[in-house]
Order: sequence, then C-alpha cells, then structure tokens
Amino acid sequence: MKFLSKNTNSEILSTNLKYKENAFENNRNLREKLIAEQKNFCAYTEKYLEELDSPEVEHFNSQKKYNDDYYNYYVAIRKANLYKKDEKYKNASFFTSLFFQDENEFKKRIRFADGIYYETNKKDIEAKELIDFLGFNNSELFSQRKRHSERLTKLFKAAQFNNENIIDYFKNHKQELSFITVLEYELQMNLSQLL
Repeated sequence: MKFLSKNTNSEILSTNLKYKENAFENNRNLREKLIAEQKNFCAYTEKYLEELDSPEVEHFNSQKKYNDDYYNYYVAIRKANLYKKDEKYKNASFFTSLFFQDENEFKKRIRFADGIYYETNKKDIEAKELIDFLGFNNSELFSQRKRHSERLTKLFKAAQFNNENIIDYFKNHKQELSFITVLEYELQMNLSQLL
C-alpha cells in the first residue's frame, strides 16, 4: 500500500494543521492537503479518488479523533472505512508502532501476490492484524482489484503494448493506476515513478 507512509516534511506537520470538530473549512483544507500528499489515491484501497467516492479525512485510530495529529490522518473513500474492524483491534500494537508509515518497513513485512496481501513472516501478528483491520483482503475489494487488473492486462495485450506504451498509457490515464500494487505485481513493472 503506497499511500500509508507519512512525510516528515509535510506541510500539515509544519503548519500544525489539525482536524477539528465543527470546523468545515479547516477540515476541508486538511483533506485537500492529504489528497495531494496521497497523489489523489485512497490510502486504504489504492483506488483513484473520485467525487462519487466521498473522500474524507479518516482517523486511522478512531479512538484519538479530535485529539490526534497528522500521523493519524488519511484520506479514504467512505466505503473503505466500512472495511475497518475498529472494535476488534482497538488495542492492537500497530497503533503504537505505526510500522506501516515507513514504506520500507511496510514492504518488508507485508507483500502482495496472487490477489491477496499477506504477512511475510507468519509469526508477525502485528502485520497480519493490520491487513485484517484495514480489510486489505475484503472480498469486494479483492474482486474490484482483480477486474481492474484483468481489464488492463487484456487491453494491453490486445493493443500489443510494450512497457513504454504502458507507461505512456498510465501517464495519460492516471486514474487507471488504481490498485497500483496489484498492477505492479501483474505487469512486473515499477509504476511508482508515475505518481
């Protein structure tokens, strides 16, 4: 998941911008800055954000709402928030370690293959719980990722695209980079450069 890492040079941090109760303009500003940092992608699903998706500021640890900061804020589509299992994991260690906010650490501990996210070490309960907490392998999300990947793979094959053609396609259709982790796996290409 490319949009869970945090930027220590974030403008949100330097201006101490916080989510506030009944502060629409402030919270809209925070949401727009998070969307820009996340390159217009949902942090939890990797879907390209459309207005119909109702992107909103999501409090990763909902127990901290109104008493949190940048490291607890993400923009996610409303439906992705329904995949979260807040109550089951309210005391989980990943809330403290925040290992997933470091992209390299995340890549070491969680991988994607054959349609699912999994922990690289079966003894890594923290990684397994994060996958379950955020619903990375939710059946509806699994199906959406699969359909998207299969559609693009067929398109590229029918058009006889080489890697350069594929890169050009994504440059012109950024929204098609939804589920980028899946696309990178299926196409065996690094697409991060396009974000």
